[in-house]
Amino acid sequence: MLERLTGEEWLSLLRASLICVAIFFADASHSLVIPIFPTFAQEHGASLTMIGLYGSAIGVAMILLSVPIGSISDKFGRKAVLLMGFSLFTIVPIIYIVASSTLHLLVARLILGVAMGSTFGLGFIWVTEEAVGEARVIAQGIYMTAMGIGFTVGPIIGGYASTLWGFNAAFIASSLLGASGLTAILLTKDTVRPSSTPVKRAGMRETLSDPRVLAAGLTNFINTLLYNALSTFFPLYGVVVGLNSAEVGLGFTVRGLFSTVIRYPANIAMKGRMTFLLLVGGVLAQAVMIAFLASSSILNIVLILLAVQGVMYGISLTAGNVYITSEAPPDRKGAAMGVYQSFSNTSSVITPLVLGGVAEAYGVASSLQLAAATAILGAMLCVFLNRSR
Repeated sequence: MLERLTGEEWLSLLRASLICVAIFFADASHSLVIPIFPTFAQEHGASLTMIGLYGSAIGVAMILLSVPIGSISDKFGRKAVLLMGFSLFTIVPIIYIVASSTLHLLVARLILGVAMGSTFGLGFIWVTEEAVGEARVIAQGIYMTAMGIGFTVGPIIGGYASTLWGFNAAFIASSLLGASGLTAILLTKDTVRPSSTPVKRAGMRETLSDPRVLAAGLTNFINTLLYNALSTFFPLYGVVVGLNSAEVGLGFTVRGLFSTVIRYPANIAMKGRMTFLLLVGGVLAQAVMIAFLASSSILNIVLILLAVQGVMYGISLTAGNVYITSEAPPDRKGAAMGVYQSFSNTSSVITPLVLGGVAEAYGVASSLQLAAATAILGAMLCVFLNRSR
């Protein structure tokens, strides 16, 4: 495909690739903190319920501000909004360092939600707009791969840095990664001019009435539930069973690596009925792996379970995006994608709080088990909704 690109397409791909480099740094900066934040928060006096609230705070910020941020990017361009997002990725780890109370950490997590809402989704849109012709598909693939690699590299850096030199060293590394991404965005030339043409939007009720959209949205809710269970409570579970921060970080890195590698091959198999089967099957397999994880304490077994879970997450994540774009009616694809993402944001708000309360009352392993059981029931409901269309 590369040999068929014209000169203009090559230039557009180079511009888009610089955005992909930036997004690598953003995901590495964010994921670096994942394996260490729960333990760090506990040392600041946060309860398990409060740690769940920290996870919900990110979702609240994204739900409240995603539409206004998107509108701002439509009016002033993607680059302006991404500059704000990357600046916040640089600032949030510094807040962790200077924080002296659990309230300070809550503020930091709200700001992190704004950073994420200003970066990942809009970055993908910018890449799609910036790359032209046949370069567009290549740029989109590079973007998703860059995100996956960033999420793979970050946790192992954070885990080992905090183990060897302490939490502050890891947070400084996170801030530097954010600053590196900010530099890449500053160097990127934005050739896309904001559109002034109003777009007619389909009604939310009309979109929700489609059982296919509901089925896809529910799987996104479940995917986010399982992700929150792992990212928020697996680090604490690791401490309970005797794993250190470096080993927890290694687990997230293994998971991220396998999740990244499977996405391109999975996309090839996304045809017709197979897409939905891979979507629901991926969710079910994730749930089973997390259920086993909640009773495992041997590092090698934990790594194997996380690797399989990463593969299934990569499959279901890819299948969900393909399914919603292929099954939604042509005149409601944008609205359908908005609903699809809203399910994820809603899960980000609700599930950490619920799982945190369960962990507080019954133990961290119980929160992982509840997430797995809920996911299995939800997958069954998805099958019912898909058949009722």
